[in-house]
Amino acid sequence: MVVFLSLVVLVTSGGVLASVGKGTSPRIGFRAPVFTVKDLAGQEVSLAEQMGQPVFINFFATWCTFCRVEMPYIQTLYEELGDEISFMIIDLRESKETVEAFFEAHKLTVPVYLDPTGTSGARYGVRGIPASYFIDTHGVIQDMVIGAMSEERLRQGLESIAP
Repeated sequence: MVVFLSLVVLVTSGGVLASVGKGTSPRIGFRAPVFTVKDLAGQEVSLAEQMGQPVFINFFATWCTFCRVEMPYIQTLYEELGDEISFMIIDLRESKETVEAFFEAHKLTVPVYLDPTGTSGARYGVRGIPASYFIDTHGVIQDMVIGAMSEERLRQGLESIAP
């Protein structure tokens, strides 16, 4: 007989019922796991600080072909919606120099953060990149996409969390 245990928590900032258990990956309709990463200047930024506004999280790496394909779409929509939605592009396990060179070469201005140990990706159960999460103002995941997105699919995800 297999017994599964989970902890059920009522989250008061939005009244969302969320299930948190060991090995549970983030899912649509559940609270987004929080994490802390660093920007290119070395300043710590946490997802918890972003709550209260919609957040788009994209896990990527500069060597990832599919990440490179969708990055221009992310940049375009950041320019269009960056005042309404917080964009968090999180590079997993690469150096600051590598990420800076990539963003400069491609003239990208979307906010990028470094996770040299992969801790934030682990919190989201990321096993392949790109992986994207669309989080509403209450910190609840409204949509997620594993793999590259078209501009249309990215827009659809952002519209699901737009104010």
